[in-house]
Amino acid sequence: MGHDWDGYISILEAARMNDHCRIYCANHRCDHDGRLEFAPLIDRHGPHIGLGTILRKLRCARCGSLGAFPIMEPGTKVTPANPIYCAIHTDQPHPCDREGACKDGCRLMG
Repeated sequence: MGHDWDGYISILEAARMNDHCRIYCANHRCDHDGRLEFAPLIDRHGPHIGLGTILRKLRCARCGSLGAFPIMEPGTKVTPANPIYCAIHTDQPHPCDREGACKDGCRLMG
């Protein structure tokens, strides 16, 4: 059974939303889930690699199946998002301070 991995965004685009996403095993009978941190992937592969390229190579720690599906976790008031890249400053590390004060009006503004 094939999967359309090409529809996924780059790690850079994903890292503009949060520093991680939740992933689920591609084997629908397993449904094991975990957290995929973007920073180590960026360090190893650079920010422009497709998220699908990474997802199709992941192997489930529970059942051994190949592939995973992502669900972005945008953040909540209890656990706010922590983007690595700024939505306005595109390829730049996030210039805003961690208190949420953005001088350029990005979506992290309180």
